[in-house]
Amino acid sequence: MVATSTDWKTTYALPHRPSRDEMLEFFGIPPLSMDQLNENITAKRIVWNRKSRSGNPSGVARAEQVLALISRLSEALKWETPDTEGGGAEAEIPDAVFETIAELWRVISDYVFEDEYNEAVQVAREGLRRFDRSADACAIFAWVVATAYNNIGLSAPAILTEGLEAAQVAVTQQPAEPRNWESAVSLLIATSKTDAALAAVDQAEKATGGRVSSMLCMLRARVAASKGQADETMTAVVRAVSRAEPAQAAAVRSEATDLLVGWISRMLPIKSTAELSRYVEMVDVAAWCSYGVPEAEDQVREYRMWAANAGKRVFTGSDRMRSFLAVCTGFISLPIHNYVRSAPAWKAFADGLGKEPTYAFALVAQPAYVQRIHNVKVDVALTLN
Repeated sequence: MVATSTDWKTTYALPHRPSRDEMLEFFGIPPLSMDQLNENITAKRIVWNRKSRSGNPSGVARAEQVLALISRLSEALKWETPDTEGGGAEAEIPDAVFETIAELWRVISDYVFEDEYNEAVQVAREGLRRFDRSADACAIFAWVVATAYNNIGLSAPAILTEGLEAAQVAVTQQPAEPRNWESAVSLLIATSKTDAALAAVDQAEKATGGRVSSMLCMLRARVAASKGQADETMTAVVRAVSRAEPAQAAAVRSEATDLLVGWISRMLPIKSTAELSRYVEMVDVAAWCSYGVPEAEDQVREYRMWAANAGKRVFTGSDRMRSFLAVCTGFISLPIHNYVRSAPAWKAFADGLGKEPTYAFALVAQPAYVQRIHNVKVDVALTLN
């Protein structure tokens, strides 16, 4: 049985001139707390971006209306720009009667729009029977199952396998359609066939004449990230952002940033110059991905601050000894002594974790953002040593 989502991610419309409380409720606050706003905006963008990939033009247009509403509300909440429009998409009641593939797409899109995946799978399976497992019917069934996996975490093995079999029919008979490859790659990932998923992205590039979609690039990035392939992950997210259609651009930037920030957070604390170099590189890519998307810029901001400061040297020696040597040598030795007895901020922080705080550690660890991104709470005071 497929689970049905009924939470705030499903909401797709707001009244004219929505209040701040209404805008927050649109992103699940309450019951969730304000510190989850960025995460919730990203999650909602991802869900509706997946829904915008259907083969029903009306469904695509409606999902893009919701994506536009999410963008306006995120700017209103994060940048305090007014949103007087509200809006979103019109509610529609699915009619399960269909005689053509176009009508089947319409019915399926309506059910998926409402997160009614049980009904969507049932109708799509009926479509397989009625249209004798044609390439179009298989494409629809595969898309439904893949979307359920991507949006609500569908984990029923039998349905995932059935969806993958349909996707393989679709890509074999309609290899030039990127959406079929998106479904196939999603379902290969869902069934833990990650190497096959990466190979399928390469096949898609050849089969579509280079028309690899932003979603396929993001799927590649997620697989590469799960395998610890940093260069491949960064390359894939840049391609995803570069290939995104205007209506999906903010959602893709947000998802790409979220993926990279998740990796970046696990890189801390930095323990070598090589790790610092890789950290700065990934932060730079995440910052580029986040451009113009409020919650994404928020996510990466404090990591950017650490990237700018982690390599700066801080004095780790004794201030009393430094003063004594400075006086004895007429301050000639001071620059040399300062350099010899200093270390990069990342090293002063890493060396001081879990120990009696030194002046250098306190200097580096005192800013609140440093403690937040390292997920530590330390009580430090700046006193001369």
